[in-house]
Amino acid sequence: MSAYSELMDKMKEIDLIEQIGGLLSWDQEVMMPPNASTLRAEQLAWLSSSGHLKMTDLRIGELLMELENNEKLNEVQSGNLRLIRKSYDKATKLPTKFVIEMAKHRSKSMVTWTEARAKNDFSIFRDDLKKMIDLVRQEADYLGYEELRYDALLDNYESGLTVSRLDPLFTNLRESVAPLIKSVMDSGKRPIMEWVERSTWIQQGQEFLSQKVSESIGFNFDAGRRDASTHPFCGGPNPDDVRWTTRYSATEPFGSLYGSMHETGHGLYEQGRPRALDFQPAGKANGLGIHESQSRLWENQIGRSLAFCEWSLPLWAESFPDNMIDVTPEDLWRSVNLIEPSLIRVEADEATYNLHIMIRYEIEKMLISGDIEVDDLPKVWNNMYEEFLGVIPPNDTLGVLQDVHWSMGAFGYFPTYTLGNLYSAQLLTTARKDLGDLESQIKEGDFLPLLDWMRENIHSRGSILEPALLIEEATGSPPSSDEFIDYLKNKIKDLYEI
Repeated sequence: MSAYSELMDKMKEIDLIEQIGGLLSWDQEVMMPPNASTLRAEQLAWLSSSGHLKMTDLRIGELLMELENNEKLNEVQSGNLRLIRKSYDKATKLPTKFVIEMAKHRSKSMVTWTEARAKNDFSIFRDDLKKMIDLVRQEADYLGYEELRYDALLDNYESGLTVSRLDPLFTNLRESVAPLIKSVMDSGKRPIMEWVERSTWIQQGQEFLSQKVSESIGFNFDAGRRDASTHPFCGGPNPDDVRWTTRYSATEPFGSLYGSMHETGHGLYEQGRPRALDFQPAGKANGLGIHESQSRLWENQIGRSLAFCEWSLPLWAESFPDNMIDVTPEDLWRSVNLIEPSLIRVEADEATYNLHIMIRYEIEKMLISGDIEVDDLPKVWNNMYEEFLGVIPPNDTLGVLQDVHWSMGAFGYFPTYTLGNLYSAQLLTTARKDLGDLESQIKEGDFLPLLDWMRENIHSRGSILEPALLIEEATGSPPSSDEFIDYLKNKIKDLYEI
């Protein structure tokens, strides 16, 4: 057996462990009975420990050293070695005891977060969150960093991402977006929302609409499924088994539909991964920024376009026949693009969404550095919402408890949502040039050309290249915020005539 084949066999074993863990984690959030949480923590901890032991096998280090000097490796093989080297170096820095402790606490913490959110009682989650913050600080210290501890956590979700790279980007975005939001607020213009607010939106109709839209834009339900959960997410072990969730509200239907489109975007990416690279690191999705570009593209740039509203209005009428009388495609388009500061990130409009991310980013930097502690969180959260968005959460369920990420230890994750917004605009700008009259295609419900473009330029490329290089390969330019800012300016001009 060649050294490369031996290395790939070891990666397959590790990937299978991760796939099993993914299934158990999905079940924990969607279907697991409450009393199963203690033993589920043990199960996930055992899997994490087993995967960690395999990833830290000294033989992997020996194989890497042998192969890294081979100049005859092809693009895929080089990509695999780069990714395995990074994973190996990180894994060997984390003690197995720490990995087990983190896995157990992640399961416990998610349970107390769910209870705290449901009961609007931060104190239920407080102790587990404090321990999680301590653990991720330890993780960053184990992994190491050049400038800031938080940099080590950012790199977990987007290779090479640092505070020094993000701070200027976020500052530029805030300086560009804040005046746009102010101009809308100052105009006093607001779409007619009465048709939404006067109605009750039955869950059966929301489920039907979500299913039909997801099927239409290309999600294969023979290789996936839709469920409900407290916090929408996309999971599953492999392209043949992709699972996404959404949530429902009787008072408004947009959260379920656009949550479904967001998670469908993630699911389309997972189903489009290169099957010739199953079990190989280069065959996986390319970081969370690229992943978010796919979800945000379908959710917002396609799903909130006038062309999409023209196509989808008959589905709305079929789903809610009594609620959609006399509602026009333009009424729908304006309503789904309401720009208004709000409390909930996952329901925020495109203009204010990145401000929600910036709040979390600033708080995470302070938490990981030790500038604030867990007991400061509710007050700091509320103060920043007032400063950035001019709104104050009336309770912690609508405030600091609204996101699942911190219960999972996913510090450094949130900034990838903003990267996804930027990448999606850049990708769609290029796709429009290649596909011609995209608006007419969308209006007719022909989403295949755009999906095929993403399959060819993003999905099929896996993680062969670094994320920034993949964006440059697909668009001809390095990652930039220019296309997103131009897109937002033009949309606001059309919607609000500003």
